[in-house]
This record gives sequence, C-alpha cells and structure tokens, in this order.
Amino acid sequence: MFPLILNLIKLAGSTELSGIVLSRDPAGDRFLRIRIFDRTEGLRAALFPFPAKGNKKSSPPDLFDVVECILKPVKAESSIPFVLDFKRVHSFRELASKPIFFITASEIARFYLNNGSHLLDPAPHLKLLYSSLDSFSRVKAPKVVLLKLYFRFAREEGLPVRESWLAGLPSDLHDDALEILKLPVDKTKIVDSKIYEILESLKIWMNAETELRVD
Repeated sequence: MFPLILNLIKLAGSTELSGIVLSRDPAGDRFLRIRIFDRTEGLRAALFPFPAKGNKKSSPPDLFDVVECILKPVKAESSIPFVLDFKRVHSFRELASKPIFFITASEIARFYLNNGSHLLDPAPHLKLLYSSLDSFSRVKAPKVVLLKLYFRFAREEGLPVRESWLAGLPSDLHDDALEILKLPVDKTKIVDSKIYEILESLKIWMNAETELRVD
C-alpha cells in the first residue's frame, strides 16, 4: 500500500539513519541539527552542513522529507553525528502550500518529538507517520488524520485506548468517533466541531491516563 515506506524499511540496514525529518534547528553558523524518526532507533538527531552559496543541490532536507543518511562515526554515544551524505527518498513539500494541513502535520511532528525517543519497536510508528502524512492529500478535514494517528499510536503501544477512552465517550461522541476510526480519512462526514471535540477528549485522556504527552 505504501511502496516508498516499504522500500525505506528494506533499505534501512544499508544506511546509518533512515526516516522522516521532524525538526530543523541551527547548530552554530555552519550546521543544522535535524531530528529524524528512524525505523530502528526512533527519534535521532544528526548534523547537516549548510550548503555553499549557490549550491542548491546539497541543501539539507526539509521538514517531512523521507531521507537515507550516511553518518560519520562518533566517539561517544551522546555525541550528535555528522552527516557525510544523504538521499532524499520522498518529499511532502505540498503540505507547505496549505496552512491548516501544515499546522496539523506539525502537531504530528511535535507528538513524535515528545514521544519517539524510547519506543521498543519504532518501525510500526514510522509506517504510521508516513501513511498519515501521505493521507493529507486525500482528506478535507486534516484533524481526522491527527485523531486517527493518536488512536493508532496509543493502540500500537498497548494502551487501552479503545477499552478506556473510546468506551467512555458519551453515546453521541462515541458513534461519531467510531465512524471516524472505521472509515478511510476521505470518507468521514462528521462536522468539524465534533471532530475537534473528540480529538480534545482523546488528548485529555492520553495526558491524564498514559505516559504519552500531547501538546
């Protein structure tokens, strides 16, 4: 269903770092500290050099780019490695052209930045991240993508999100939430106000009842 991410997973063993870019921050005058969600180690940081003036081909990856990187070996595990070379496998740059979609994708990135460092098995969460970013191209209500991602992430972590949160919703919200979770993202007909109410309820539950943190 998602050939790019499947190829990425197959190729991950041949590179030091393969995943999706979630943040970019300056690290001095010459480097960017870029955090990437990797299939085997979860959230990792790497240092990318700024390109020489006029050299657009060597520009660092953008937010939500899928990348494969070769890293310079580090002497200490706590050190941030330098990137010797990288390949951009795929880009979700079209998100930048739709502000509400980009804002929602950034909420997903923050969620992974908050919760992606100590996962026992990051691979399913990388696949979920990719499929969620990909689904923005088919949806009219982007918060549906965010709601489904939170739910599936919690379920993948073995949390009782269906038994506790979903079962505890008032009947009107429960039926709407069930429809959103069952149907493809482009098929839901729930009004935005209900989507926001259900999403806020899930965020409150996750922050109160689990170790996951949602901003």
